[in-house]
Amino acid sequence: MFQFDGLAVLLLLLLGHVIGDFFLQPNTWVKDKNTHQGRSRSLYYHGLVHGAIVLAIVSFATATSLLGSLFIGLLFAVIHSLIDYTKVKVGQGFLWFIIDQLLHALSILFLWFYLFDSAIEQLKTLINDIDYNAALLIALAYLMMLKPASIIIGEILSKWSADLEADVCDSQNKKVQSLPNAGQYLGYLERVLVLTFILNGQYTAVGFVLAAKSIFRMGDLREAHDRKFTEYVMLGSLFSVSIALFTGFIVLKLLS
Repeated sequence: MFQFDGLAVLLLLLLGHVIGDFFLQPNTWVKDKNTHQGRSRSLYYHGLVHGAIVLAIVSFATATSLLGSLFIGLLFAVIHSLIDYTKVKVGQGFLWFIIDQLLHALSILFLWFYLFDSAIEQLKTLINDIDYNAALLIALAYLMMLKPASIIIGEILSKWSADLEADVCDSQNKKVQSLPNAGQYLGYLERVLVLTFILNGQYTAVGFVLAAKSIFRMGDLREAHDRKFTEYVMLGSLFSVSIALFTGFIVLKLLS
């Protein structure tokens, strides 16, 4: 059998979870679990798939005996099924999906602790190697790209917003159906991408983001036939990108 170090086994277990949860789980199983919950055979098939993956990793990558690996695999199948059952029983949605994945990751972490006596020390070493000043500065920058930046842009554009909304309300043909809060989340994603590219020195990729947004926006602006609306959109886009650019450059300066 192969012998991997502790961190490699942890990565193998996480890799196995991703494969089992997202590649080896058909959509029919997901629908069946959501519909029949605890009476769903798919729930237990899915748990057994994860148990088999853990069994394979533990038996081939660690010094655990075959009998011990089999016990761990079966136990993990039960744990995974219980977590999934709780999720489909309690509720659906993005928040429950995140909680579900965190619980699975936690169960993998506990298994790793059980398999390796040095696991906690390895984890401490990884944590101690983190530059917390840089990590906190980067985390602050990314948080600023979300709602704070949206509020700043909204305040800057507020003196034009009321005028634009009045014009749109007067013209029924200018009312356009759109997804709720889609524009806000597009702004979040745009600024996060620009900041990420700046922090990694990929300045040409920033141009790609701007070009892609311009292409998709061009149709809306052409159909609107409204100079005010066009100027408003351009101002919002440029302020959004400018905030991300300046934030990125400031962070890079502070980190250097």
